[in-house]
Amino acid sequence: MINANPGIDPTKLKIGQKINFGNAKEVIVQPDIKENEETSDSGDEVVSSIQKTLNSRYKAGLIVDGFNGPKTKSALIKALQTELNKQFNKKLVVDGKWGAKTKAAIVTVAKGAKGNLTWILQAALYLEGFNPGSLGSNFGTNTEKVLKKFQGKKGLSADGKAGKETNCLHDKICVK
Repeated sequence: MINANPGIDPTKLKIGQKINFGNAKEVIVQPDIKENEETSDSGDEVVSSIQKTLNSRYKAGLIVDGFNGPKTKSALIKALQTELNKQFNKKLVVDGKWGAKTKAAIVTVAKGAKGNLTWILQAALYLEGFNPGSLGSNFGTNTEKVLKKFQGKKGLSADGKAGKETNCLHDKICVK
């Protein structure tokens, strides 16, 4: 660069000053981001927490950016498939895709339930814009209340139970 710009002191460059790069080829430099690297200053803190939990509990390999996108949704479906296999021996392919076999394997989660399936339900509700409060793996009054609100908004029977009729992971919309 110095040879291509005689008379220009590189330590005294000014904003907007034109310099000659000689025969240098254009190089676009992007920061290295590893699969599990956490980023900051963007996204939603709760979504970041969901992504971190999916990474630690299910080895999802998500970039923790706080944005609810297709990779987060797919990882949540994989988590559901994993739990249905572990807890109920459903023998699902863990591929992160919502299909007839995953829907058929759904079990009912209701008030009083505790554990990973409850956490997955709470995370799915949050990603749909229905905040159940803390995502703590306990299906309490608040989760039931938010689930009923969600079911009502989607035209489902607002019974506060998440089962085959209320599926919060299909195309980001809980469907009947």
